[in-house]
Order: sequence, then structure tokens, then C-alpha cells
Amino acid sequence: MKNLLFLILFVFFLTPSCDEKESSNVIPCTFVDYWYYNDEPYSLGKMSGDYILLGVESVNTIELIEEFITSKTYFDQGFEYKVHEDSHYSYIALKLYKTCTCEEIAWILEDAKENSIVSSAHYTIESADCDNLIFEKSGEECVYAYSNFFHIRVKDPSDLSDLNHTLSETNTWIKEQNDFMDNWFSIYTDKDSRGDALQMANYFYETGLFDASEPDIFQIVIE
Repeated sequence: MKNLLFLILFVFFLTPSCDEKESSNVIPCTFVDYWYYNDEPYSLGKMSGDYILLGVESVNTIELIEEFITSKTYFDQGFEYKVHEDSHYSYIALKLYKTCTCEEIAWILEDAKENSIVSSAHYTIESADCDNLIFEKSGEECVYAYSNFFHIRVKDPSDLSDLNHTLSETNTWIKEQNDFMDNWFSIYTDKDSRGDALQMANYFYETGLFDASEPDIFQIVIE
């Protein structure tokens, strides 16, 4: 009986808890809840305390991804996640072991980015429903997230000096120039950039050097 009690207490104290504020697992909140639309801040909604989004370069195998996820006790190991791929990255929404505060998630994001396979780690945003763009229901539970990319509109596509300076200043890079609207560029970030893609989308707009700057926001079906 004593051995059983000891085991229970041992597991309890090793289990990560986002309900207790331990100074080693808390850093300042960096969640941004808006982006600029038609020159005004547009609210994205409330941060989800239950999920984060990982961005992993597509060259990494599912075995490496699984190995990383299972190594972190702050992830819910019983959660059945899905891998969403684009041409450069795999994005994975992961459930946390418990509902966390923004400060605790900030620590989790920084800790996750210490791993070599993780290119980005982002907050997620609560979604009131799972309707897609044509108002069809996609699932029972969804969150909103944003990729490593954002899109900016330069004032003069023949003069990219402001763009190149801001790229250098923020450690971000051009992914591509739009084939049909040459004043639009897609910019990408990684964990070594000055901020994540949403933060950088806002920063580029706030410089006043660009006509528009929009994050790449998408919905993820959890179940």
C-alpha cells in the first residue's frame, strides 16, 4: 500500500501542470490577437489554452516528429493529431496536457523551438464553430492558426529597398512574388526571425513602408 501511495505521489509531481505558476515554466505572454485589415486592427479572437501549432520542415520524417512529440510531457500523448502539409512545412496542431495560461504557453513555445526539427511554434485561436468558407460544417471542434508566411503589398514594385531593409532587420525572407500582382510578396519566417509570422505581419504594416500586410490564417479541424 505504501509503495502504491508513493507511486501515485511520484506521478503526480512529475505530471506537468499548467494550472500552477512555476517561475521556470512561465515567461511573458507574446500572444497577438489582431492583424491590420483596411488600416484598422481586426480582432482574431481569444487565445486557445488547449492547443499549439508546430511548424516542421517537410524534409523531416513522421518518425522524427513522433519522437519529438512523445519526448515532451506537456503534450497530451493520447491526442490523435494530423499532419497538414504545404510545399515547405508540415503543420501539426497539438493538444496540451492541461489548459494553460498565455505565459505558460509562451514558455512551451520557446521550449519546443529548442528542438532542431521545429521551425516554428505558434499560439492557436479559439473558433466558435467549424464552418468552412462556404458555411459547411467541417468537424466538431476547430481552432484557428497561422502559418510561417505572411503577405505584403509594396508601394512600388520597381523599388524594393524598403522591403530588403525590413527583411534584413527582421531576419525574414521572400518566399515568392505574386505572378499576377507584382506588388504583392509572400514573406516567410522561422524561429530565428524577430517574431512569428503574425507578429511580423503587424510589424511590417506598422512601419508605414507597405500598403498592406496580411497573415496566412487558416482553420484546423481538431475532431
